[in-house]
Amino acid sequence: MRDRPCPPESLRRVIAAVVAAIALGAGPAARAEPVSWATAQAAELTRQAREHAGSGDRATANRRYREAIGFDATYGPAYLGLGALQESAGDAREAERAYALGLEHVGDFAEGHVARGRLRRKLRRLGEAIADFEAAAALRPDDLGILRELSGAYVSTRALPAALATSRRIAALAEARRDARAAAEAKVTIGALALLLAEVDPVAAGAAGRGAVRRALALAARRR
Repeated sequence: MRDRPCPPESLRRVIAAVVAAIALGAGPAARAEPVSWATAQAAELTRQAREHAGSGDRATANRRYREAIGFDATYGPAYLGLGALQESAGDAREAERAYALGLEHVGDFAEGHVARGRLRRKLRRLGEAIADFEAAAALRPDDLGILRELSGAYVSTRALPAALATSRRIAALAEARRDARAAAEAKVTIGALALLLAEVDPVAAGAAGRGAVRRALALAARRR
Protein backbone atom coordinates (compact mmCIF):
# COMPACT_ATOMS: atom_id res chain seq x y z
CA MET A 1 0.00 0.00 0.00
CA ARG A 2 1.37 3.36 -0.99
CA ASP A 3 1.78 6.05 1.63
CA ARG A 4 -0.73 8.86 1.36
CA PRO A 5 0.82 12.20 0.49
CA CYS A 6 1.01 14.64 3.38
CA PRO A 7 -1.38 17.58 3.06
CA PRO A 8 0.21 20.93 2.36
CA GLU A 9 1.16 23.14 5.29
CA SER A 10 -1.80 25.48 4.74
CA LEU A 11 -4.26 22.57 4.86
CA ARG A 12 -2.64 21.19 8.01
CA ARG A 13 -3.11 24.57 9.67
CA VAL A 14 -6.81 24.64 8.75
CA ILE A 15 -7.32 21.12 10.10
CA ALA A 16 -5.53 22.03 13.32
CA ALA A 17 -7.71 25.12 13.74
CA VAL A 18 -10.91 23.12 13.22
CA VAL A 19 -9.79 20.47 15.73
CA ALA A 20 -8.93 23.17 18.25
CA ALA A 21 -12.32 24.82 17.80
CA ILE A 22 -14.14 21.51 18.32
CA ALA A 23 -12.09 20.84 21.44
CA LEU A 24 -12.86 24.29 22.77
CA GLY A 25 -16.57 23.84 22.14
CA ALA A 26 -16.52 20.55 24.02
CA GLY A 27 -14.59 22.06 26.90
CA PRO A 28 -15.76 22.68 30.47
CA ALA A 29 -17.94 25.65 29.53
CA ALA A 30 -19.96 23.55 27.08
CA ARG A 31 -20.36 20.46 29.26
CA ALA A 32 -23.37 20.14 31.54
CA GLU A 33 -22.67 20.44 35.23
CA PRO A 34 -22.27 16.89 36.59
CA VAL A 35 -24.92 15.72 39.02
CA SER A 36 -23.53 15.05 42.47
CA TRP A 37 -23.79 11.62 44.08
CA ALA A 38 -26.11 13.03 46.76
CA THR A 39 -28.44 14.55 44.17
CA ALA A 40 -28.48 11.31 42.18
CA GLN A 41 -29.43 9.42 45.35
CA ALA A 42 -32.18 11.95 46.09
CA ALA A 43 -33.56 11.61 42.57
CA GLU A 44 -33.64 7.81 42.81
CA LEU A 45 -35.31 7.86 46.21
CA THR A 46 -37.88 10.35 44.93
CA ARG A 47 -38.60 8.06 41.99
CA GLN A 48 -39.12 5.16 44.38
CA ALA A 49 -41.36 7.31 46.57
CA ARG A 50 -43.59 8.13 43.60
CA GLU A 51 -43.91 4.45 42.76
CA HIS A 52 -44.88 3.57 46.35
CA ALA A 53 -47.35 6.44 46.47
CA GLY A 54 -48.88 5.28 43.19
CA SER A 55 -49.38 1.79 44.60
CA GLY A 56 -50.97 3.14 47.78
CA ASP A 57 -48.01 2.53 50.11
CA ARG A 58 -48.01 5.95 51.75
CA ALA A 59 -45.78 5.02 54.66
CA THR A 60 -42.92 3.86 52.46
CA ALA A 61 -43.41 6.80 50.10
CA ASN A 62 -43.17 9.16 53.07
CA ARG A 63 -39.92 7.55 54.21
CA ARG A 64 -38.38 7.65 50.75
CA TYR A 65 -39.19 11.34 50.28
CA ARG A 66 -37.65 12.17 53.65
CA GLU A 67 -34.59 10.06 52.88
CA ALA A 68 -34.22 11.95 49.59
CA ILE A 69 -34.28 15.25 51.42
CA GLY A 70 -31.70 13.87 53.85
CA PHE A 71 -29.33 13.14 50.97
CA ASP A 72 -29.86 16.49 49.22
CA ALA A 73 -31.80 19.21 51.02
CA THR A 74 -31.85 21.29 47.83
CA TYR A 75 -33.67 18.69 45.70
CA GLY A 76 -37.00 20.39 44.98
CA PRO A 77 -38.99 17.43 43.58
CA ALA A 78 -38.71 15.62 46.92
CA TYR A 79 -40.46 18.47 48.74
CA LEU A 80 -43.15 18.68 46.07
CA GLY A 81 -43.76 14.95 46.26
CA LEU A 82 -43.86 14.94 50.04
CA GLY A 83 -46.28 17.87 50.10
CA ALA A 84 -48.55 16.25 47.53
CA LEU A 85 -48.50 13.00 49.52
CA GLN A 86 -49.57 14.84 52.66
CA GLU A 87 -52.28 16.68 50.76
CA SER A 88 -53.68 13.43 49.40
CA ALA A 89 -53.77 12.09 52.96
CA GLY A 90 -55.78 15.14 54.04
CA ASP A 91 -53.02 16.61 56.20
CA ALA A 92 -52.90 20.20 54.96
CA ARG A 93 -50.68 21.36 57.83
CA GLU A 94 -47.91 18.87 57.05
CA ALA A 95 -48.26 19.53 53.33
CA GLU A 96 -47.78 23.25 53.85
CA ARG A 97 -44.83 22.53 56.12
CA ALA A 98 -43.20 20.43 53.38
CA TYR A 99 -43.58 23.22 50.83
CA ALA A 100 -42.27 25.79 53.32
CA LEU A 101 -39.18 23.67 54.01
CA GLY A 102 -38.57 23.40 50.30
CA LEU A 103 -38.79 27.15 49.90
CA GLU A 104 -36.26 27.55 52.69
CA HIS A 105 -33.71 25.22 51.11
CA VAL A 106 -34.23 25.42 47.33
CA GLY A 107 -33.20 28.57 45.51
CA ASP A 108 -35.67 30.21 43.09
CA PHE A 109 -38.21 27.49 43.88
CA ALA A 110 -41.13 28.73 41.77
CA GLU A 111 -42.74 25.28 41.81
CA GLY A 112 -42.78 25.38 45.61
CA HIS A 113 -44.62 28.71 45.62
CA VAL A 114 -47.16 27.39 43.11
CA ALA A 115 -47.79 24.21 45.11
CA ARG A 116 -48.21 26.11 48.36
CA GLY A 117 -50.34 28.74 46.64
CA ARG A 118 -52.71 26.07 45.32
CA LEU A 119 -53.01 24.53 48.78
CA ARG A 120 -53.68 27.90 50.38
CA ARG A 121 -56.32 28.64 47.75
CA LYS A 122 -58.06 25.36 48.61
CA LEU A 123 -58.00 26.43 52.25
CA ARG A 124 -59.59 29.76 51.23
CA ARG A 125 -56.53 31.69 52.41
CA LEU A 126 -56.62 33.71 49.24
CA GLY A 127 -54.37 36.56 50.27
CA GLU A 128 -51.57 34.14 51.11
CA ALA A 129 -52.22 32.20 47.91
CA ILE A 130 -51.85 35.37 45.85
CA ALA A 131 -48.58 36.16 47.63
CA ASP A 132 -47.23 32.76 46.60
CA PHE A 133 -48.39 33.07 43.00
CA GLU A 134 -46.92 36.57 42.79
CA ALA A 135 -43.61 35.26 44.13
CA ALA A 136 -43.63 32.48 41.53
CA ALA A 137 -44.45 34.97 38.76
CA ALA A 138 -41.57 37.20 39.88
CA LEU A 139 -39.24 34.23 39.42
CA ARG A 140 -40.79 33.19 36.10
CA PRO A 141 -42.53 36.22 34.59
CA ASP A 142 -43.14 34.51 31.23
CA ASP A 143 -44.62 31.25 32.56
CA LEU A 144 -48.18 31.03 31.25
CA GLY A 145 -49.23 28.42 33.80
CA ILE A 146 -48.12 30.55 36.73
CA LEU A 147 -49.78 33.64 35.27
CA ARG A 148 -53.06 31.74 34.88
CA GLU A 149 -52.89 30.70 38.53
CA LEU A 150 -52.29 34.31 39.51
CA SER A 151 -55.09 35.66 37.34
CA GLY A 152 -57.55 33.13 38.76
CA ALA A 153 -56.56 34.02 42.32
CA TYR A 154 -57.07 37.72 41.58
CA VAL A 155 -60.56 36.99 40.26
CA SER A 156 -61.37 35.01 43.42
CA THR A 157 -60.59 38.07 45.54
CA ARG A 158 -62.38 40.45 43.13
CA ALA A 159 -59.05 42.14 42.30
CA LEU A 160 -60.37 42.57 38.77
CA PRO A 161 -57.96 45.23 37.45
CA ALA A 162 -55.01 43.03 38.47
CA ALA A 163 -56.68 39.98 36.90
CA LEU A 164 -57.27 41.92 33.68
CA ALA A 165 -53.67 43.11 33.51
CA THR A 166 -52.39 39.57 34.10
CA SER A 167 -54.70 38.16 31.44
CA ARG A 168 -53.46 40.73 28.96
CA ARG A 169 -49.91 39.65 29.76
CA ILE A 170 -50.91 36.04 29.05
CA ALA A 171 -52.46 37.02 25.72
CA ALA A 172 -49.37 38.97 24.66
CA LEU A 173 -47.04 36.10 25.54
CA ALA A 174 -49.25 33.55 23.80
CA GLU A 175 -49.43 35.62 20.63
CA ALA A 176 -45.66 36.10 20.63
CA ARG A 177 -45.26 32.32 20.85
CA ARG A 178 -47.94 31.74 18.21
CA ASP A 179 -49.98 29.72 20.65
CA ALA A 180 -53.38 30.38 19.11
CA ARG A 181 -55.36 28.37 21.65
CA ALA A 182 -53.82 30.06 24.68
CA ALA A 183 -54.22 33.48 23.08
CA ALA A 184 -57.88 32.83 22.27
CA GLU A 185 -58.61 31.64 25.82
CA ALA A 186 -56.90 34.68 27.28
CA LYS A 187 -58.92 37.00 25.06
CA VAL A 188 -62.17 35.43 26.23
CA THR A 189 -61.09 36.04 29.81
CA ILE A 190 -60.06 39.60 28.98
CA GLY A 191 -63.46 40.32 27.42
CA ALA A 192 -65.34 38.90 30.39
CA LEU A 193 -63.22 40.81 32.91
CA ALA A 194 -63.60 44.05 30.97
CA LEU A 195 -67.38 43.64 31.00
CA LEU A 196 -67.40 42.85 34.70
CA LEU A 197 -65.28 45.89 35.44
CA ALA A 198 -67.72 48.01 33.49
CA GLU A 199 -70.57 46.59 35.54
CA VAL A 200 -69.04 47.57 38.87
CA ASP A 201 -68.53 51.10 37.51
CA PRO A 202 -71.96 52.81 38.03
CA VAL A 203 -71.30 55.17 35.12
CA ALA A 204 -70.24 52.50 32.64
CA ALA A 205 -72.72 49.88 33.79
CA GLY A 206 -75.69 51.40 31.98
CA ALA A 207 -78.98 49.55 32.12
CA ALA A 208 -79.35 47.20 35.07
CA GLY A 209 -80.67 44.46 32.81
CA ARG A 210 -77.23 43.87 31.32
CA GLY A 211 -75.75 42.86 34.66
CA ALA A 212 -76.80 39.22 34.48
CA VAL A 213 -75.13 38.81 31.08
CA ARG A 214 -71.91 40.30 32.33
CA ARG A 215 -71.93 38.12 35.42
CA ALA A 216 -72.44 35.03 33.28
CA LEU A 217 -69.52 35.95 31.03
CA ALA A 218 -67.26 36.56 34.01
CA LEU A 219 -68.27 33.26 35.56
CA ALA A 220 -67.41 31.47 32.31
CA ALA A 221 -64.00 33.13 32.30
CA ARG A 222 -63.32 32.06 35.87
CA ARG A 223 -64.06 28.44 35.02
CA ARG A 224 -61.41 28.30 32.29
